[in-house]
Amino acid sequence: MIKIKRIIAAGALSIFAFSAVGCEMIQRTPESIKNTVVAKVGDVKITKGDVDEIADPYLKQYYGEDYASNTQLSDAIKEMRTQALNLLVEEKIILKKAEELGVTPTQEEIDEEVQKYIDSMKTNYGGDEGFNSALESAGMTLDEFKTNVTSSMKSQLATTKVTEEIFKDVSITDEEIGTYYEENKEGFSEANVSHILISDETKAKEVRERAVNGEDFATLAKELSEDTGTKEAGGSLGVVKYNSTQYVQEFMDGLKALKEGEISEPVKSQFGYHIIKATDVKNKTLEESKDTIKTTLENEKKNEVYKNSIEQWKKDYKVKTYEDKL
Repeated sequence: MIKIKRIIAAGALSIFAFSAVGCEMIQRTPESIKNTVVAKVGDVKITKGDVDEIADPYLKQYYGEDYASNTQLSDAIKEMRTQALNLLVEEKIILKKAEELGVTPTQEEIDEEVQKYIDSMKTNYGGDEGFNSALESAGMTLDEFKTNVTSSMKSQLATTKVTEEIFKDVSITDEEIGTYYEENKEGFSEANVSHILISDETKAKEVRERAVNGEDFATLAKELSEDTGTKEAGGSLGVVKYNSTQYVQEFMDGLKALKEGEISEPVKSQFGYHIIKATDVKNKTLEESKDTIKTTLENEKKNEVYKNSIEQWKKDYKVKTYEDKL
């Protein structure tokens, strides 16, 4: 699924060409359609033109300039426009809440961040000349570019300020950290894993015996493993966390039973017999994992607080959407 976000966050200068005010590459819609109200956030109206300004660059990028004439894309177009509408509704809610909380970004703050962004873009394009050339190729003036960036930056700054307010009371206790650790212990254990896959059990036992008796595991894997995806790398699977779902359960059970440097007996799975070797085995303690767990739990709580806040504010501001008009 294509996820829509503000162009400023995408960092793709070329896309700005499609959404710039006054750009000749935009196909103009009749004024009445463009001004159709598709949502209300309190007394603030969102029009179809507002939605198209965000959605059209993505639609053109992924489906081409004539996407609107392709009837097979109707569902994809509707989905993307709905995403754009939801984004705009959320932005208007945040801006209202910022005003209510007295944390609306000042013009000075916005201008400062816009300049920082433009400076970073110039760096990405190798200086003023490269940046100006990119603007010209996109069919935009610097003022048009700034207009786009300023609008997005205001929303981003408002979001930062509002979330700082609503996240003030988010905290994580040692008990929560301990519980998370116990419930997800395997996620804090890992090893550097290699394996040799053999379809015949007798042959697998012979290969395992050779490895245990000192023959180089990687060399044996290159010569004998039937896993074409890993044999050239000496059977290496890299670092595997013990809660990984990338491998079949039989393989993971065999891995978890190994000590440092140990080579498993042949482990049977639907693919054949795995001879598994584990090195650099690490089992992080609660103390070693505390900071990581705390960050994870904080992010989970913040996401929940944000989601619930937006839903409540939708009710407070009597948000109405008219998706049938998209």
